[in-house]
Amino acid sequence: MMVIIMSTRPPIFKTVLIGEGGVGKTSITVRYTENRFDEDMKITIGVNLATKKVQVDGSDATLMLWDLGGQPRFRDVVSEYYRGSKIALAVYDASRFFTIERLRDWIVTLKENAPDCDLIFVGNKIDERAEGSGVSLEDARVFASEFNAPCVEVSAKTGEGVAEMFQVVTKSLLEKHVRS
Repeated sequence: MMVIIMSTRPPIFKTVLIGEGGVGKTSITVRYTENRFDEDMKITIGVNLATKKVQVDGSDATLMLWDLGGQPRFRDVVSEYYRGSKIALAVYDASRFFTIERLRDWIVTLKENAPDCDLIFVGNKIDERAEGSGVSLEDARVFASEFNAPCVEVSAKTGEGVAEMFQVVTKSLLEKHVRS
């Protein structure tokens, strides 16, 4: 007689935040998990971990957020942390164009270590983007389309779009990895 034990624990999804230093990866994480913003956030050395239990459409899940240091000197160290990631938030600063261009290098390293990891582009600091400068949502969508990925905009400072983004992330993860 074979007994099959079904786990009733909610799934845990490894989610990495990648991108240049100073784009707001830690601020997004802290805004989402603690609903606060620290104007004097320190740079991430290596990796910060946070978790958040989420419910979407009646299904529970836990997001394990791996906030990876974006300074060039940490790049070789953090690439090991990509393994096992289900989704990556490729964060850029909507007020500084070069930060989206530099995501190419981050994505190459991500795909080398987690080839099946999904990708979402996240424009942060929309509250700081001056009209006619920075990265427009349209430009970001064109860039993201090269990777067949969606693009959203948020402000960790004001909280605009952060919770909604993570709801979309969780729904996508549940549909791909649990409900399929």
